[in-house]
Amino acid sequence: MAVKFDRISNLIIVLVTLIVTSYLIEICSQLIIKKLPAYDSRWVFRAKKPPAYSDSPYFSAEFMHESSNGEKGKFDDKVRRLVNFEGKYINVIDGHRRTAFVPEDAKNTVYIYGASTIYSQEVPDEYTIPSIVQRKINEITTQYKVVNYGVSSMNSEQQLFFLHETTLKEGDIVIFFDGGCDIIYKVYNDYEYGLNINTLRNSEKPGVLESRILPVLEKLKLIHFAELLKYIKQQSPPLHTRNAEEVNARAIKASENFANNIRLAHQYSKASGADFYHFLQPSIFSLKSRTKHEQLLIDNFLLTPPGMEFVYTHSIDKFANQNDALNADGIISVDLRSVLDNKQGEVFLDFAHTTERANEIIATAIFSMVRWKR
Repeated sequence: MAVKFDRISNLIIVLVTLIVTSYLIEICSQLIIKKLPAYDSRWVFRAKKPPAYSDSPYFSAEFMHESSNGEKGKFDDKVRRLVNFEGKYINVIDGHRRTAFVPEDAKNTVYIYGASTIYSQEVPDEYTIPSIVQRKINEITTQYKVVNYGVSSMNSEQQLFFLHETTLKEGDIVIFFDGGCDIIYKVYNDYEYGLNINTLRNSEKPGVLESRILPVLEKLKLIHFAELLKYIKQQSPPLHTRNAEEVNARAIKASENFANNIRLAHQYSKASGADFYHFLQPSIFSLKSRTKHEQLLIDNFLLTPPGMEFVYTHSIDKFANQNDALNADGIISVDLRSVLDNKQGEVFLDFAHTTERANEIIATAIFSMVRWKR
């Protein structure tokens, strides 16, 4: 009888200990969460009119609604294709972001391929890089119309895929503006072929924390502890981005593949009688110095994925070296990493995306490098 009583007593002690420990963990988690930096997610941050939007004449709740809803796409096993959208500020027609200021009597086409920075959902149609390039072309000739081939998340290989679907003619111009998504998806995310329907499905699979641990904690009413674990997970760099040697190895492979895609794009363009230009894009990490606000954008792991700066730092020189090699091969490849160093005011909304002032600088640089026929 005494043995049975001891077992019951021990069990009660264990249960009480577990309950008290759980309660202490929950209280401590709540206190810790209150002291952690609170960051805004992408659309919450933008809706508050951050400094990059301070002088933007179009900024409004209506624009923000279109900005967050106008960029839609469908993935296949190769690329992501845009879905048409009609709005006041943002329009997608025949699978392409609308270019403003297009002349009616243009004889040739300028095709600008890139990712989200070329699509530019951060600004209305007339402020995208392709639209600004078009505006500048119109000042000297009406021979060209610009087509915006920007699609979010596309790397150089996927841009090449879109180019191969394009029928070029003598006198056309092809522009590739890239580098960022090759680093993001091939080095940071370790997606061999970039982002497509297959890698998207794999990336959406929940991990052990989301699928097993958090549901149990929520059932046990350890809500703050679950929130703390989610916070820690969100701000922690992926395991495969923490080792410099592994990152360097992927960066070498990605940069070599990147350069090969540019060479193939150049060959395809020249075979059709079109001129080809390549531009290595800038980012917040390539600035020679940062403002306090820009550093806050990097520190906010909801705007800049944790570990991205580490990966970019270990990758970009390899891409720049390939840029030099392309020029040595007779391909016009321009390094625009420093093009925003002398910008006035804030232009970044996160580590990669900018508003119209930066787009104006970038478009001016692109326009100045192209040999236009008048």
